[in-house]
Amino acid sequence: MEDRSYFIEMPRDLTSYEFYTHVLPIRNEIEYRESDIILDFSRTFKVEPLVIPNLLCFGYELGIRNGNVPKIYFPDTSYSGEVKNYLNEIGFFHYANKYGLFEFCSSPYSGLTGKKIDPICGTLYFDTENTVDEINRGVELCIAPFADEYLYKFECIRSDLDQTYYVNDITEFLSEIIMNCKQHAHSFSFTTLHAKYSAKKIYISVSDFGCGFLNTIASDLYCKDEVEAILCGVYKRKESKVYGLYNIIRRVLEYNGKVRIHSNSEQLIFTPKILTSFLKNELLKNDNFKKYNIKRNVPFSGVHIEIELPLERR
Repeated sequence: MEDRSYFIEMPRDLTSYEFYTHVLPIRNEIEYRESDIILDFSRTFKVEPLVIPNLLCFGYELGIRNGNVPKIYFPDTSYSGEVKNYLNEIGFFHYANKYGLFEFCSSPYSGLTGKKIDPICGTLYFDTENTVDEINRGVELCIAPFADEYLYKFECIRSDLDQTYYVNDITEFLSEIIMNCKQHAHSFSFTTLHAKYSAKKIYISVSDFGCGFLNTIASDLYCKDEVEAILCGVYKRKESKVYGLYNIIRRVLEYNGKVRIHSNSEQLIFTPKILTSFLKNELLKNDNFKKYNIKRNVPFSGVHIEIELPLERR
């Protein structure tokens, strides 16, 4: 077999849109197994926080598909030093090295330049071996402080027997999603949290490499494709007063935020413009939603959920 190296050129601004639209399709052109795959960051000036879990899962997928651990190349430039610094600060290098998801053509820690990020921002990893207590503790130690600082609008009062207490909907939602990765998707998960002052936005992203919405829901409901399965998963607990996809999406849109849900090969993008149709469960009757907010034939295994909100601190 011919020994070849394949370069995947990363875009100037590595956003979710660029990842799904331009990066993922390139990997389908790779024909040779056991070839070197190199993600080339020569042109990259910025990496969006939402992409971090996707990139880690992408490394895992490439390793499985091609039999070799993929590599990452950074040029010796000042702007590359800033990109590397961010990837280091957000925890990408830590997990890429720890779990053998990527190798690096040169040390990723050389020439780091740029600012430090808020220490309560970062990336978390949970796998199927983590117990429920370990997951809850991880959420309490890492996600709860972030929510307390940046997501106070999602606090609500709950009553249980004779007790009344405050909880944060997004904290509980993320805890449930991570638990679902373990119990239903039977997969590890990565979660990235970042409040980015320069963009005045809050980014939350969760990725797993599991079976997706359609396979999970199939035992209870018939859905013809991933789009229907995602919507079934969203509306299944519409009347519930606690977390769940419906209430999270509703509140994010009300705060002028955005939610993207990708499952295996299809994805839905929820924006404030479709809030009325969303509340009425009439998204598939909305021609603009079907034209602009549904993306099909974008193969990427697992479930990947992204939340983007305006940045407001207490």
